Amino acid sequence: MRCGILLLLVLGGPGCASSSAEPRLDGAVVVADAGTGAEAGALDGQLTDGALPDGALQPDAAPCAIAQGQTPTLDGTGDYSDYLASQHLAVGAPQGSTDVAAITWDPSFLYVTMTSDAFGGAFEPLHIYVEARATTLPAAVASTGKEYGGLTPALPFTPTHVIAVRRQTDSGTGGPYDGVYTPAAAWATRSLALEPGTHVFASTDLRTLSVRAPWSALGGCPTRLRLAAHVVHNVVANEWKDTVPPSHTPWLAPGGGSYEIDLTASPAVAGWTLR
Repeated sequence: MRCGILLLLVLGGPGCASSSAEPRLDGAVVVADAGTGAEAGALDGQLTDGALPDGALQPDAAPCAIAQGQTPTLDGTGDYSDYLASQHLAVGAPQGSTDVAAITWDPSFLYVTMTSDAFGGAFEPLHIYVEARATTLPAAVASTGKEYGGLTPALPFTPTHVIAVRRQTDSGTGGPYDGVYTPAAAWATRSLALEPGTHVFASTDLRTLSVRAPWSALGGCPTRLRLAAHVVHNVVANEWKDTVPPSHTPWLAPGGGSYEIDLTASPAVAGWTLR
């Protein structure tokens, strides 16, 4: 009889707590029993702390419709040649005779590489303006971009983000510059820091700059994109160089040309719409 009582105490009788001590599978995250009160709050904090890798989908999110495209291996060495020929672009207002650009994407990142003699200046930035939308693009409305060195570019659309990088991110006084910026506070709001060696790569010959920007910082999972890019050269009569597309004119309102891109399709430039 004594053995039976001990067994009942070990297994738990009708008056015992009913919560399970075993973990359960909730989507792709293993969630342990949260308990109550402070324990539950602590566990919630651990699970919602945003510790997912760049571009990762939430466990229960629908698959992103962005096309697989291509994943170039960016490391500062031969980056331009890591793109398919169909993703190579000519640039307008080149600083050097061999200046070129390349753009592609996969479901996690937008990849941009530019070769320019302007990057001999450590603080001449590449600015990539995008209007990222989940479904359709609204009618384009001309606007202005991020001020840099006293210069404010004209843009042929109203961007949702600018990807801003330069060969040397930290000037030693103002702190790191590289990042994804939003229009808030006149483009002074950096929503994501882009780290050298992780997101930004400069070649040893000081002519090529590459960046991979996570879609998680560009609206999450856009399917339509407007894009225009340029280098801020900041030299009288040559204030902007290496424009993408070549018809983009940041020095002359309303900003010239831009690309409209379907991110669910192939990244080949031939499939983009030039406006």
